[in-house]
Amino acid sequence: MKKLKHPAIIPLGIFLFLIILYIVSSFLTGSNPRIDSIEPSVAFPGENIILKGENFGKASVDGFVIIAGIRPTVSSYLEWTDTKIVLRVPDEVGSGRIFVKSNKNLSNGLLFTNKEYIPVIVSGPAGPGEPYLDSISPEKGMVGEYVKIDGLNLGSERGSSKVLFSFFTSDESKNVACSELDFDYIDWSDHSISVYVPDGATSGNIQISTDRGMSNSIYFEVTTPFGTKQYNQQRGYQLQYGVTVSNVIADPVNSIQIWAPVIQSSLSQRSVESVFEPEPMWENYKGLNRYNLENLQPWNEYILNQTHWFERYAIETDINISSISGVYDKDRKLVSYYTKEDEIIPVNDKIINEVVRSIVGREKNPYFKAQKLYEYLLRRLDYIEFTGSQTVMESLDKRKGDAYDYAVLFTALARKAGIPSRPVAGFLVYGNKQTVNHWWSEIYINGIGWIPVDPAMGDDMSLSDLPVRESNSEYYFGNIGSQHIAFSRGNIDLKKINPDGNISTKERFYSFQDIYEESSITVQDYRAVWSPIQVVDWW
Repeated sequence: MKKLKHPAIIPLGIFLFLIILYIVSSFLTGSNPRIDSIEPSVAFPGENIILKGENFGKASVDGFVIIAGIRPTVSSYLEWTDTKIVLRVPDEVGSGRIFVKSNKNLSNGLLFTNKEYIPVIVSGPAGPGEPYLDSISPEKGMVGEYVKIDGLNLGSERGSSKVLFSFFTSDESKNVACSELDFDYIDWSDHSISVYVPDGATSGNIQISTDRGMSNSIYFEVTTPFGTKQYNQQRGYQLQYGVTVSNVIADPVNSIQIWAPVIQSSLSQRSVESVFEPEPMWENYKGLNRYNLENLQPWNEYILNQTHWFERYAIETDINISSISGVYDKDRKLVSYYTKEDEIIPVNDKIINEVVRSIVGREKNPYFKAQKLYEYLLRRLDYIEFTGSQTVMESLDKRKGDAYDYAVLFTALARKAGIPSRPVAGFLVYGNKQTVNHWWSEIYINGIGWIPVDPAMGDDMSLSDLPVRESNSEYYFGNIGSQHIAFSRGNIDLKKINPDGNISTKERFYSFQDIYEESSITVQDYRAVWSPIQVVDWW
């Protein structure tokens, strides 16, 4: 009897073997566990907490919980099912993120706070005239929600006073102030303050900083029903740049104003230290230094140098997408301001309107809306290094754009779809301390805050020595690396110092601002050279 032979038998056998191997591997490794909630997220050691989620598996030697870096003993677990874990908080645990490890996979992390680390509120001001907090209503809420703080000696006007929320990570505890850029401050009186919970806030103490001192602390729980942001992959930088003014032709009485961008201080750019030579007339006004050069001489050079040291962190998001609310408070200024057209963002262009209507359709979830527009832009445009003088709408028509075009067009599309969005200007560090001007975007999601979106990097914009991602298009929607350095978030609206002055602007620069230079009418000509960003050191 002849043996049956067919050329397809061997490939078919290999195919079946791979399928069986995949099934066995999936069975052994399982799906990643996911924590949806912690109840309560604030507790004393010895109290019970409940973790709810998916794919926890069965309690075994391979499954365990990590709380703020501590692994509880076996006796701490009271119940363990695939969707629920009940455990007693260990005595030695601090505050930090909770993770579940099951089937050799690690879950997302949610924040847990040990009540022992929350100070007791003092009764009444510590000293005459010092600010004192009595209560907060509500006592918990998510990022972007309204809260009212009652107390004494808060000041009749805000002035330079700040409301400070907690910002806690696994290795440090800091404060995050309510933001003027986000219009977080609503009302301020001597006995009451109304604010929105700022981007980046976590559960912990709230304080008020005034010219009369720091208030007592009062606890506020920040809920995270829609997900969290994490700041990691820390890198340190020392940067230097400046402006040189020369060849001035002017009357004896003259002046030139220089508005020089400064490194933005934020949760992703921390511990900023700066040296300015010479000292500016106004320091860090709206993120800019104002230099006032007067009675300049034609034979002199006027050199303005800036040096910054700071830490930069990557931003990575962990979002429960399907649960996100699509309803924005239209009375909130952040929403109205970051959804309107301005000098940079062509929200009302009819092409933008047509694209949004056809791409978004009836989608209500703002995250899915933004994702659809992002994916459209990646399909529509081919990345090129520099588009020259063409406008962003011409780039959309010609189907080619640089990072500026990607960022501005995405912001315009998102705003037209009703999603608060703003462009970010700065630069990328790559290779051997090389820099290139760069632009990306942010969208605002209730309960989470600002989420980074970099369409150009998502469309495989290529630079040496940048981290390799499994999928650039997926990573750069919601995440951003620590080699992105930000100078401005949204356009910086400036007014002329002198109504008769002559202004100079810059196209596609590392800061969005209306004015870079302003010369008096007595200045006929001059030369201003803006030096490129130099990375002196990094670590």
